[in-house]
Amino acid sequence: MLNSDLYDTIVIGGGLMGSSAAWHLSNAGEQVLLIEKQTEKYHQGSSFGEARITRSLGPKKDIFSWLHNRAVAETKKLTTFLHENQSSGRSLMNEIYTTSPVTYIYYHAQKETTDGLIAEQDDPIEVALNPEEAFSKFGMSVSDDAILIREFKEFSGTLNPEILIEQLHRAIRLQGNTIWFSQRTNNITLKNGLFELSLEDAGTGKKIILSAKKVITAAGPYTGKLLKSLSPAIAKQITPKRVCLAFFSITEETWNRLSPEQQSKAAKFFPLIDMNPDFIFSMIESWDDHGVPVIKIGGHLRRESIKNLDPVWGKGLSTEEIEWACSNISGYFRKLNIPIGRDHLLLTGGYSCVYSMTDSEIPLVTEAYDANNCIIPGLVVMGGMSGVGAKGSMAYGLIAKNLLLNKSETDQMYRKTVHALSINRYTH
Repeated sequence: MLNSDLYDTIVIGGGLMGSSAAWHLSNAGEQVLLIEKQTEKYHQGSSFGEARITRSLGPKKDIFSWLHNRAVAETKKLTTFLHENQSSGRSLMNEIYTTSPVTYIYYHAQKETTDGLIAEQDDPIEVALNPEEAFSKFGMSVSDDAILIREFKEFSGTLNPEILIEQLHRAIRLQGNTIWFSQRTNNITLKNGLFELSLEDAGTGKKIILSAKKVITAAGPYTGKLLKSLSPAIAKQITPKRVCLAFFSITEETWNRLSPEQQSKAAKFFPLIDMNPDFIFSMIESWDDHGVPVIKIGGHLRRESIKNLDPVWGKGLSTEEIEWACSNISGYFRKLNIPIGRDHLLLTGGYSCVYSMTDSEIPLVTEAYDANNCIIPGLVVMGGMSGVGAKGSMAYGLIAKNLLLNKSETDQMYRKTVHALSINRYTH
């Protein structure tokens, strides 16, 4: 086992969260090493893929609405930096974000929630409170207890994690900092005021030890295991859960049989969030070579426990999971009055996504505490994103940077969000 030089700051995890934090630190002039256990091409984790729902809608003073909107503002700063330092003539914001109306289906049992969303809402929305309004406004046929809300806001729709991570890595390198891939962090210890990280090369098995003055951990569902000894208070708050994601294309013949108006409607009524007991989310992941949409679907609350984390990424979809996904996509097309049935859908893929969960389902971006409930200087944790992290990733990274550098902002929503994301909500 080899020993290395001392690093100023190490960020563990090169997905959306870790890359965002490393960029914000780099932009603040910090010397940063970003470490990722996968290769530069992702195939695991919540940062894998081409689309995540991004949305602004929320009640007044909602932290998740603030996180989305602040993330959009921070992404604009990132793209401005890239244009100024490596101009390509591309519209990076429109590559990262696909603006599309977000359709929400709520139910009468959730009327208190919908009342809070609609009241004094600043975001541009349209609402249908009953089936008659749903049909006249949106051409949708819904159940008697359904309440529809559609959000129309620039950069609400979907976010492409692949492209955002790629641009973050470009920017980190432009600031003179370094990214290591295929390096798995097996352990973190604290010795003489410095952090020691045990790393293992995923390809060769070679092991090294790195030392750092400051560390941000953004290791997704591995965060709890990584911090089990150093910060048990955080470790016990993060529980990995499996969520299946399925991908369906529409047969080319069926798609071409639709009228231009029907094709346009099919595109414009994704992404979808259906607040039924499974909490369905669905979106257009991509478009195939024939111009046909590939639709992704999952159930936010369809979670299962994980006994062994490493093998779960390779677990395929069960027959029941495929049937559930196919039934719900075809059911949504029925609501849209678009003639796409189960027989017109082709399964093109599926994989096991792992949520990093907290008990409250509110993420953690927080200073860490040791077994004696004392703060560990220089250690910040990003974890427990619970499937809601992507849209706010650029804001989560900003908060992590500020915590590590002992900085803050005077904005009340910033302070409210920082408190909500802190481990202090459990221990203090």
